[in-house]
Amino acid sequence: MLDVRPIRVESLGERLATELRRRIIVGDVTSGTRLVEEELADSFRVSRGPVRDAIRILRSEGLVTGSGRNVVTRSLSDADIEELMALREAFELLAVERAIAVRREALAVALQAALVDMDAALADRDSSAFTTADIRFHSAFFESAGLTRLSVLWNQFRPTIEGLLHASGKRLADLAPSAREHHDLAGLIVAGKVPEVKAELHRHLQTTCSRLRSSIPPTPVQRENDQ
Repeated sequence: MLDVRPIRVESLGERLATELRRRIIVGDVTSGTRLVEEELADSFRVSRGPVRDAIRILRSEGLVTGSGRNVVTRSLSDADIEELMALREAFELLAVERAIAVRREALAVALQAALVDMDAALADRDSSAFTTADIRFHSAFFESAGLTRLSVLWNQFRPTIEGLLHASGKRLADLAPSAREHHDLAGLIVAGKVPEVKAELHRHLQTTCSRLRSSIPPTPVQRENDQ
């Protein structure tokens, strides 16, 4: 019998949060922009309920601050990206070690499925699909680890990390090397070589952090400091 999980459908508030998150990360909505529920509801042609849900989601991710009529956007600085990636690394190292110990075979299956999608995206030269497969690969650590609270933490930060990865956009020339890295990492995981997995994962995520920092537009404060 197939191991089929229910397909989760995003709520309207989550879809609005995804779009606003993208605009904040790429700089289309500048830091300090005031978000007014009525105006957003009119712009997106929705009721105010989904707008409130979207703002709540973005506040939990640190992309907006304030409440009521004083909600403003907050761009991600270099320090924010470093913090996010440091948290991501800590979470992933714990998750992958646990997953190897308790569900290595299931993890191997999930990783292989992500790699198939990654290779297809590489063949199609589709950097967006590649990034989606990349996130699926890393999310498999948490799904296989079976640690509820760790999964909750990852799911809280995953949308911002995924948004950053999509916004930064891998160059087509980077796709093949990245695919090889993920295949190598999967091979180490399947072999159960925990120290080598952790060393390779650390190197991989440090490279990702450097790419994100160089590709995301600077905040107004960063631009002022550079002048």
